[in-house]
Amino acid sequence: MNPKILITGAPRSGKSTLIKKLIDHFHQVGDFSIEGFLTPEVRLNNKRIGFDIEDIFTNRIIPFARVDNHNSKAKLGKYSIFIKNLDNYLLSLNIPNENSHYIYIIDEIGRMELFSKVFEVIINNLFSSDCNIIATIGQRLKHPIKNFITKLPNLQRFILSRDNQQEVFNNIISIFH
Repeated sequence: MNPKILITGAPRSGKSTLIKKLIDHFHQVGDFSIEGFLTPEVRLNNKRIGFDIEDIFTNRIIPFARVDNHNSKAKLGKYSIFIKNLDNYLLSLNIPNENSHYIYIIDEIGRMELFSKVFEVIINNLFSSDCNIIATIGQRLKHPIKNFITKLPNLQRFILSRDNQQEVFNNIISIFH
């Protein structure tokens, strides 16, 4: 059974930074192909104005959420969420049921992403498959998909803090080597 790794932690604990560090490591080592996506902040004049979807393999950037009203039915706080952009991106992915030479990275499984039913189905399918997965999830997220993932018998869960980032990085690397 291929590893399923879930990284959680408080906001600003370094989850996305850790994911980027893991991606860099796996690219340098070259043992695995990396698939998946990041959801980086979009900033303007040092102020967060939204989030994008960034494909790890192609570096393609897709707008995901922006402040203000953008004629989107999905909203979270001050953000309009572009569910159709996420759905179209997800439906374009080729995700096999198992492949030990790939690591699928999802940063993050969060409230915004879970407005998409396609996202929820893909997360459910990925975690039910025999794929290698590294994902981040909000520590305070309350959603049935989190309950499903955290009850998987083969899940390895890491709670990240600013004090244990290197230790968690080393532990995850050791799982794949």
